[in-house]
Amino acid sequence: MIRSMTAFARVSLPFGGKHWVIEVRSLNQRYFELSLRIPPAMFPFEPQARQFIQSVMRRGKVSLNIGEEGRNGEPLVYELDQDQIKVYLASSRKIKNKFKLEGKLTVEQVMRLPGVVREKAGTTGPSWNWTKLSGLLKKALDKAVRHKEEEGKKLAEDFRHRLERIGTTTERIESLVRGNQKAYFEKLKTRLKDLLGDEKLDEDRLHREVAFLAERSDITEETVRMKSHLELFKKWLGRQGEIGRELDFLCQEMNREANTMASKAQLFEVSQEAIAIKSEIEKIREQVQNVE
Repeated sequence: MIRSMTAFARVSLPFGGKHWVIEVRSLNQRYFELSLRIPPAMFPFEPQARQFIQSVMRRGKVSLNIGEEGRNGEPLVYELDQDQIKVYLASSRKIKNKFKLEGKLTVEQVMRLPGVVREKAGTTGPSWNWTKLSGLLKKALDKAVRHKEEEGKKLAEDFRHRLERIGTTTERIESLVRGNQKAYFEKLKTRLKDLLGDEKLDEDRLHREVAFLAERSDITEETVRMKSHLELFKKWLGRQGEIGRELDFLCQEMNREANTMASKAQLFEVSQEAIAIKSEIEKIREQVQNVE
């Protein structure tokens, strides 16, 4: 089952006497990029959260925000534990002097140290650990994944319709070529005689030259490869995991075959049909960019 990179999910969950709102948004992007906003109390678990989110979302530009409200909808209030900050800074200076180290702690680094940011006295909040946080994340991400899969079903359905149209058009091209082989042979024969003018050329050689030119214009290999690409594309649609890059590659290969058919074909009708195939491939490729 294919998954779209576009998704949105919002879950609202009570936990630890508070109300937690988690929003997940995912947009189309070739690689994985995460924007994560979490309350200060969760800062110690940020590396684990990032790794967990990437293992689920895999590709796309993802933003995940966790907001919290008090029992009556009032925002929680945080304060800095200045005594704890003094301990960290004193320890930092001691380590630098003892081991002759360079560097300074930035405000951002200090703010992320455990215990620096805490809820203001008089408010209550849960004691966070990774098990609790990952449980909240999983519920939000599961909902986002369901949305990605629903969008993926729509994409797959559109792909199959377009693949059928390409297959039908390819068969129509084969029929056109077969039905006009004799006429095309005679057309080449007449053209070659016109080019030679009065110069004498035996009939056997004339037929050989015409056959050679006809063979150069044959598109049987291209139509066979096109059908093979179509079947492979359909098989990939039923596979699990990341298949966006594979589908994009197949689109490139199908487009190459269509270009060759259009350039080799000596019939206007075939050129028209090849252009119709290219149009369908381009529409598929635009949508493939949103496949995970």
